[in-house]
Amino acid sequence: MRTINLVSNRKWLFLASGLTAVLGLVLLAIPPSLKPGIEFTSGSTMSIRFTNGVDQASLRDEFSKLGHPEARIQSTGANEFLIRTKTLNAPEGSFNEIEPSPTPTATPTGGTGGPSLGTGRVGKEGAAGNVTLRAVVGGDPCRLGIDAGTVSAGTDATILERHPDCAGGPVYRVQAGSVTGYILASDTHGLANTPTPQATASPNETPNPAATGAPGAAAGGGAGTDTPKPRAPGERGDIEDALQARFGPFEVPEFSTVSPVVSKAAVRNASVAVVVAAVFILGYIAFAFSSVPKPFRYGTCAIVAALHDVIIVLGTFSLFGKLFGVEVNLMFVTGLLTVIGFSVHDTIVVFDRIRENVRLAPNAPLEENVNAALLQTLGRSLNTSITVLLTIMALLLLGGVTIQSFLLVLLVGITSGVYSSVGIAAQLLVAWEVGDFTRMWDRLRRRPEVPVS
Repeated sequence: MRTINLVSNRKWLFLASGLTAVLGLVLLAIPPSLKPGIEFTSGSTMSIRFTNGVDQASLRDEFSKLGHPEARIQSTGANEFLIRTKTLNAPEGSFNEIEPSPTPTATPTGGTGGPSLGTGRVGKEGAAGNVTLRAVVGGDPCRLGIDAGTVSAGTDATILERHPDCAGGPVYRVQAGSVTGYILASDTHGLANTPTPQATASPNETPNPAATGAPGAAAGGGAGTDTPKPRAPGERGDIEDALQARFGPFEVPEFSTVSPVVSKAAVRNASVAVVVAAVFILGYIAFAFSSVPKPFRYGTCAIVAALHDVIIVLGTFSLFGKLFGVEVNLMFVTGLLTVIGFSVHDTIVVFDRIRENVRLAPNAPLEENVNAALLQTLGRSLNTSITVLLTIMALLLLGGVTIQSFLLVLLVGITSGVYSSVGIAAQLLVAWEVGDFTRMWDRLRRRPEVPVS
């Protein structure tokens, strides 16, 4: 029975790999190379909790009508959604914080907000430098979280909310300059002793219950003591008005924006993650195959194969971005790292079989041991990969758009990874061993002889 020799055809496999890699690099060289998503440019993120039932498709349709067809909407619970859009146009400082919608909380000082509960200055008396206003965590005003903005000490501030019962001391929500955020009373001057303005009525007038906070009154003639929630400024307010008109009341537990500075950090961190993963993979394979001759070659060949898969994925997404507007985002980076792991895993399976063959037949040529290993593992690799690809295709057809980028990366990357384990990693190992690269380099350096007349 004639044995299939996959190793003898390695030059054609290298040619196919080289052509696809060059095509991917050419696509990346044609601007725009990739279409970056919100995480890699800048954008706004909001968490919305609706009172009534709302489906994802209707919400996406409404955002498209509002001029944000790029909005990515992810369901996080019953009638709860996480929405990412391009940066919303709004006055400076209007969405520098991540804060919940104001919730009335009765306090001994006579109210929770309104236009103003008093004025003063941020920063302790005589202090210099800057003062940081903060957002809150989980809607609890007593738990101060990330920075909402920084202003100079001594900046005039207006109290919007007062929360005197926090364990660390009273907390105020203030407007200082263009920044709105929370601050401890101990970090202010002139705020703690500012009396709360009380609505007064002339002797001939009946006090307005809504203005005095009397029970049973609320804005719009409803029952209760709630202060009307102030309208968010700019485009955020327009979107919230439209959503309320179509879907009814809702809350915005969280709203934030990703600045270009943050997006540059995301690009840098994603690149570093890929490089660090490659370095650790190289070190691990060299260590795991230390029992065979020249173990460093095994790690290098695995990294080259994984790099081939990365180039194929990047080139494919460059094409998809030009033709269909497909964006790359953090889910894309997650998928890319998954592809690298899958590719290396498949390569290690082949290398492990090569190691066993070398141990059993140490005097046999490496080409024979590699070819035997490829034939022994080919069925296993195809069965595993086809099963995964069928699952991915089912998710692409039935899953939501929020994971579509991740699934596309897996579909392209795993398909390429199956080929690279057989057609690149193992073949490179043989070519390196038998000196194919050295002979090729010698031929390129050899000058043509000039005929003697």
